Amino acid sequence: MKAVRDIFNYIIALCLFVAAAIVLCVSSVTTIYYDMGSDVDWPQYGKENLPLLIIFVAVVIGVFYFLFKKGIFEQKCKVLSISALILISAYCMLLILGIKPQAVNDSKTLDDIINQFVDGDYSSLTNAGGYLFIWPFQLGYVAFGQMMVGIFGKSNYFAWDMVQLLSILVTVYLIYKLTWEFFEDKEICGIVSLLSCGALFFYNYVTYIYGDILSMAPQTLALYMMALYVKRGLKQYGIISAVSIAVAILIKTNCEITLIALLLILLFGTIDNKKIVQNLAIAAIMLILVFGAKAAVNSYFCNLTGLDKIPAGSPSWSHIAMGLQESDLEDGWYNGYNYKVFGENGFDSEATAIAAKENIMATLKDFANRPLHGAKFFVRKFATQWADSVCISTHNLDLVSRHVENQPAICHYLVFASPYGSPVLIWIMNVFMPVCYIGVIIYLSGILKGRKVSVPEMLLLVLIFGGMVFHEFWEGSSRYIMRYYIYYLPFGAYGLKVLLGFIRKHVKG
Repeated sequence: MKAVRDIFNYIIALCLFVAAAIVLCVSSVTTIYYDMGSDVDWPQYGKENLPLLIIFVAVVIGVFYFLFKKGIFEQKCKVLSISALILISAYCMLLILGIKPQAVNDSKTLDDIINQFVDGDYSSLTNAGGYLFIWPFQLGYVAFGQMMVGIFGKSNYFAWDMVQLLSILVTVYLIYKLTWEFFEDKEICGIVSLLSCGALFFYNYVTYIYGDILSMAPQTLALYMMALYVKRGLKQYGIISAVSIAVAILIKTNCEITLIALLLILLFGTIDNKKIVQNLAIAAIMLILVFGAKAAVNSYFCNLTGLDKIPAGSPSWSHIAMGLQESDLEDGWYNGYNYKVFGENGFDSEATAIAAKENIMATLKDFANRPLHGAKFFVRKFATQWADSVCISTHNLDLVSRHVENQPAICHYLVFASPYGSPVLIWIMNVFMPVCYIGVIIYLSGILKGRKVSVPEMLLLVLIFGGMVFHEFWEGSSRYIMRYYIYYLPFGAYGLKVLLGFIRKHVKG
């Protein structure tokens, strides 16, 4: 069992190493941007200013080295973490107050539906072709929205933004805690605190009211509790992890990837027979809570609307079919197929699933006949999602603020300073990506050279790898990727410490 686990760990590390090297190379020579005023997520490629990027990266690493050499990371670890959280809070509040974000796209549709449900109008779920009739997986989010309305009133976007800010702060704080559980090294914890200040792609989403950010706090709590459970073996940690991931999945079904990672860690986390029994019990509780929570939400809405059962909606196969399609926009990204095919088949889930499977088989057959073309498709889809340093966050800042009248000057600076967004914000994110990925590559290379990786570390690595594989086939978007990208922070910090130690050893003076 131990040998199987070691092989599994090595394969995951190798795949992530190759993926990180591709991202670093692509993001160093190209930059991805989004045209202001566009209503669709359509990444555009431009040539990166490589000399300037190298200078900025060198300067940032120089700052890290200065603090490392002076012992600041070790001596002021807690001060750095508190300061980073304060800085993140200030930046998010600047966005919230400065651009006055509004609900848009799916967010606006769901906001309207939540208000309709409060008023007793359930047509979006009960009528064929209604939003929730097509996408019933959003019911958990709607239930959360009903609680928000009950507390803060209808369409109180400021309240939603503040809850999202809380979720961001909890997520980042727990990432700091995870870093300590992984490495028990104050210097690495200090480095991760400073490194986290550059993750603006994540903080920009405080303005985008949706399940992406709201689900991150319970998801990260589930990861942290599992790390504690693996290290300490206390059952209560495993149970809290189970409850947390059930909540996260209700808000955002993408968290099911995290559920799989948690279950795999429980399966491979120990070779102790007694612990295997306990692990299986925790896994069973986790599955019962996840499926039980979904059943409870469905039962609630059936009672509320008078439905006998919740509509099946557009099947997952339609999302996979769309994720494998070439389109006039970006290949493998959203093109409306999953909505269109459902309507074409009379909103019949089974008929839609058959049609989507036929589309998938036709696509895969074409890729098999043209393997180089197929390989190019998957590499490009990977790069458009993972090598996007802004993770569409600048585009979403445009979306949530463009219809607000009398915007202050700070909004124009943060959002509309150029045809692609604020150059300052974009450059911070452009520099953050290579700095983080340099550390990640160094960290992963250590595993490939024989460094033993702990089970808690593998929890996050398995999650990131699962996200990569999943979104190669599912609907693509770098917005979905940011929920995995942020978990690279502890590993980037570890690799940076190794790099800084190497510099100190070989640079005199």
